[in-house]
Amino acid sequence: MKSNWRHTLHWWRLRTQWYRKKLKLTLPPYFINIEPTGFCNLHCKVCSYKQDRGKGYISLEMAERVIENAAQFGVSEVRFFLAGEPLFHPHLSEMIGWARDRGLRTMVHTNATVLSGPRAEQLLDSQLDALSLSFDGENAEEYECVRVGSEFEPTLQNILAFLKLKKSRAQARPHVTLQVIKLYKGNGETPHLSPEFKRHFDGLPVDRFLVLLPFAWPGQEPGDFVRPVGTRYFPCPVLWQSLSVAWDGRILGCCGDLNGIITLGDLHQQRLEEIWNGPAIVEMRRKHVLGQHRSIPLCRHCDAVYVRVHPALRDLKELMVGQWSPL
Repeated sequence: MKSNWRHTLHWWRLRTQWYRKKLKLTLPPYFINIEPTGFCNLHCKVCSYKQDRGKGYISLEMAERVIENAAQFGVSEVRFFLAGEPLFHPHLSEMIGWARDRGLRTMVHTNATVLSGPRAEQLLDSQLDALSLSFDGENAEEYECVRVGSEFEPTLQNILAFLKLKKSRAQARPHVTLQVIKLYKGNGETPHLSPEFKRHFDGLPVDRFLVLLPFAWPGQEPGDFVRPVGTRYFPCPVLWQSLSVAWDGRILGCCGDLNGIITLGDLHQQRLEEIWNGPAIVEMRRKHVLGQHRSIPLCRHCDAVYVRVHPALRDLKELMVGQWSPL
C-alpha cells in the first residue's frame, strides 16, 4: 500500500520517542482503533474475548466525534476493529468514508464469515485503504479447530469472491493481507503456508500473506498456545503508538485489552489529547520503562515486551530489506 510521506514520518518520529522511553509524548498516536461493535459471531480458541462487556454498536454520533477528534489531533490512521466483528455494523462504510474525508488512512480486520454480497460491495465502494482477512487454517480441520463457530469452505469462498470482485473492478484499494495463525509445533521451525494453500489465490489481489503464532493475550493466563519469544526486555510499543476506543466510548488499556480490564479514559467526557498523555497511560508507560510491567494485571503475562534485538535495530533492518510496514 502506498504510504503518505507525512504518515510515514509520523510513524518514525513516534517510534523514536518509544526507543528513547519518553513518558510524555510530543506527537499524537499514529493510529487509533475504533470498535464498531462488541459482538462477535465466533469463539476462537486463540482469542481471549469473553463478550461480557456488552455487545452494543458504536453510535454514529460517537464515531463521528472520535474521527473528527482524531483528525484534529493529528492521528494518521483509524483501524476499525478491536474485539467484535466490524462487518456487523450497518454503517461501517460510512464511518470509513468520514475518516478518509478527513485525510486519515483506514483499515479493517475481519474474520470474513459475513464478507459477501452487499457487505463486500460496500467495503469496496468505501475506498478502504487496507483490509486484513483473518483465516486461521489451511484446511477444514485446522481452521474449524481454531475458528469455533465458523466453517472453512464458506468462509474461503467469501474471501475468493471478494478478491474476484476487487479484481474485476481493477481497484487498487484496499491493500489486502491474508493473515493465518499457525500453531507452534515446538520444533524451532518458522511456520509457513503451503504452496497448495496459496494456489487458492493464484491470480487474485492478495498483497501480503502473513503467518502469525498464537500468544497469550494481555490479561490472559498463559494457555496451551506457546511460541518462541526473545529474552531481552523492552517496553511494549502499544503504549507509545495507539489508543483503543471501545464501542461504548471508553479508551481501553491497549489493543489487546479485549475484555476491558483497564479504562484509560472516556470519550463522553474527554478528548483523545487529554487521555494520550493523561495520568493513567503515563503511569503505565513509567512502569514499563522501570521493568515493572508485571505489576499491571493487564500486562503480567503478555509476551510483547520480550524481543531478540533492540527494536530500533530490527526496524532499521526491515526498512533496509523492504519489509517495513506500519500495518
